[in-house]
Amino acid sequence: MIVEPLDHMKASANQFVAIDNIGAGIGEIVLVAQGSAARIGCGCENAPVDAAIVGIVDQA
Repeated sequence: MIVEPLDHMKASANQFVAIDNIGAGIGEIVLVAQGSAARIGCGCENAPVDAAIVGIVDQA
């Protein structure tokens, strides 16, 4: 999935690609792990993964 950080959380990147093993939909707010935490969080310890969607934010 192409992930776009919220306005108040943007650093240097406007968009980046994250692996999605949980089935997030387009337009949903998600939690993303980056670096080695991304590989562990998605169960891909040996894969070249740098960002992974690890949760979907539930809005009331």
